[in-house]
Amino acid sequence: MNIKIGIKIGDRVELLEMEDTMTKLEKGSRGTVIKIDEEEELIWVKWDNGEELALLADVDKFKKIKK
Repeated sequence: MNIKIGIKIGDRVELLEMEDTMTKLEKGSRGTVIKIDEEEELIWVKWDNGEELALLADVDKFKKIKK
């Protein structure tokens, strides 16, 4: 299975686009990967705004950023 560009726990990510309308996250939001569920293709992130929300590996758009 191909979890987005070798993302691993502890990596920092920046949100580019998300389908979820129930979140306060916006383009440019940043957070730290805390868990990866390869079976469900979920990348769980602790966002800098305090929210914990998973990225859908094949749906949401995001990029890995340097710490």
